[in-house]
Amino acid sequence: MHICERALNYLQITDYQGTVRMCSWIRKEVGDGIIGKLQEKSLYEIWHGEKAEKLREKLSQGDYSWCNIDQCPYLSRNEIEEHCIDIEEIPEYPEHIWLAFDRNCNYACTCCTASFGSCNVHRQGEFEGYQLITEKLKEVMPHLKFIAANGLGELFVSPHILKLLSNWKPLAPKEDITVLLETNGSLFDENHWKQIENLGQYNLRVSITVMSFDEATYQFCSGTKLPISQIENNLRFVKGLREQGVINYLELATVVQERNFRTMPEFTRRCIEEFGADVVRLRPFDDCGAQPPEVEWFMDVRGAYHPYHQEYLEVMKNPIFKHPKVADWSGGRNSENGDLITYLAERGCGLGAREISEMFSKDHDIASKLKKFFEQQNIRRLAIHGVGMVGVMFLDALAGTGIEVDRLIDKNRASAVEQGITITKVEELPTDYQYTIVICSLTNYGEIEREISGQVTAPRILSIKEVLSELRKSKPY
Repeated sequence: MHICERALNYLQITDYQGTVRMCSWIRKEVGDGIIGKLQEKSLYEIWHGEKAEKLREKLSQGDYSWCNIDQCPYLSRNEIEEHCIDIEEIPEYPEHIWLAFDRNCNYACTCCTASFGSCNVHRQGEFEGYQLITEKLKEVMPHLKFIAANGLGELFVSPHILKLLSNWKPLAPKEDITVLLETNGSLFDENHWKQIENLGQYNLRVSITVMSFDEATYQFCSGTKLPISQIENNLRFVKGLREQGVINYLELATVVQERNFRTMPEFTRRCIEEFGADVVRLRPFDDCGAQPPEVEWFMDVRGAYHPYHQEYLEVMKNPIFKHPKVADWSGGRNSENGDLITYLAERGCGLGAREISEMFSKDHDIASKLKKFFEQQNIRRLAIHGVGMVGVMFLDALAGTGIEVDRLIDKNRASAVEQGITITKVEELPTDYQYTIVICSLTNYGEIEREISGQVTAPRILSIKEVLSELRKSKPY
């Protein structure tokens, strides 16, 4: 059997219910690579189960239609054959496992669905789930030659995974054992390392994800108030372990997105020159559902329709990205996402977006209608919340109408400039803000309205849908 190595060396437990998936780069619409649950079967049964066999059969036929090329570097970089292996039969027990069942994290990354900041908050049945997973892993753990942890939460806030690692007694000789630790690095200091320093006897690989070394960008993308100096100090500690040979391979990684792409050249340089990375992994943004669809579309700066896409392409021409230690998982490809309207339609929220787009693009009287509407409401000055595609179209339409735009508000684009106006966050508004705020986000309107109302006492909050619905009464579209 000639097959992608991930079909044999990637078996990930993804939550406290013991969900098991084979490869994390399988498309969500075809099952996300999920092949069973430890709540229902043993890992041995799942490993040899029908879903696992079906996925292996497809991959062994060279059919990668279920694979997400935006996430799989083997496909995006046209290297799939380099990662295929030949085997005669499936091993009785898996030799590789990825422990990611504790999704609690001390970060709240904008691009991640881990349990934001919830290391001390546990869902009903979670503790029992961890106990069940630990019990069911006893059968397999001695046979393993490779363990990775965590990947979907933060390693150093998971006592369950740390205990499994510190107590692991593999049957194979230690020179045949590999451990991969995935962490955000915020707690990777000497005290935390002591909990699992037994792993230093094996081939130890460490992957640390840092969103940027620019403090404001790092804090925004990571959803933390920790100073960047804490990460930098921890990276120096980890570098020391690498230089001592305790760590055998150090990867520093990031997720390239709208908020941090401009900082990537300096980030990459420091990873190599200052922190001794063996490789710098540039991972493409994945629209995993952590944010509303319109926000995720905007975060994916690799999209050809993104307003900053050309600037992104220029940034990525920096010579540092040709360094042999840099691994661009995108393969230099654009993402598969199309324009915003199509993107939203594919996610079941496109009708309103399409109608709104048509109103702005096809009605040549839209500006005069907006002027009349706001004058009738006695609104001469307003703020726009949500400076995505719709917000920018609305801003364009107001130009020359005499209706002044006082502020642009968008936490995901804070400090950026649109048509000469610096974009701010809601919390930066004065509490007694005097002007109407028009929300241009097409999703989560109620949540945004509550957020605004909790910060300021604006005289009125409108949605763009509400405004345009009034205009439609005079003419069908």
